[in-house]
Amino acid sequence: MSKHNFGPNAGAAARGRGHPVMFGKNSAEDFGPFPDGGGYPLRFLANAYEWLGVTNPDLVLHLCSGSMRRGIRVDIRPEVNPDVVCDARHTPFDNESFDWIMVDPPYSEEYARNLYGTEAHYPLPGQLMKECSRLLRPGGRVGFLHFTVPMIRKPLKIIDVKGITTGLGYAIRAFTIAEKEAE
Repeated sequence: MSKHNFGPNAGAAARGRGHPVMFGKNSAEDFGPFPDGGGYPLRFLANAYEWLGVTNPDLVLHLCSGSMRRGIRVDIRPEVNPDVVCDARHTPFDNESFDWIMVDPPYSEEYARNLYGTEAHYPLPGQLMKECSRLLRPGGRVGFLHFTVPMIRKPLKIIDVKGITTGLGYAIRAFTIAEKEAE
């Protein structure tokens, strides 16, 4: 039997809630932007930081950061004012520089083209996870929000996968949490 719990209540049951984890479902004001920006559902970042064990949100590396306003922001689009403008698959940071990374890339080439105008630079999930593996310190964690669970290779290992939605009738996404094992 697998040591990972990827059943229908993985993660959510431990918090005493149903599955999947839902954000922005309680009232009209829940649908406003998160104060730190980005395209994440309201209240998602606070939970994601808890799941990743983040003690200082300003030290989180955000790959494909979009309009995030906090942390170390990397995006290929200069118009979103990231801290570093570059392809998230090839960042200028040293190996093992970060304890926490969050990634929210375009979910398909079509999304990259239609929503962001970056189809020529569409990063595949596996390519992004390879860069995360390089950048994470041993014991560091990455949270990856996507429609798919990315391929994980050593020294990363999956800790949890949470279903994330903004409410009934909306598409569900997977928030994959992986940790870098010590070599």
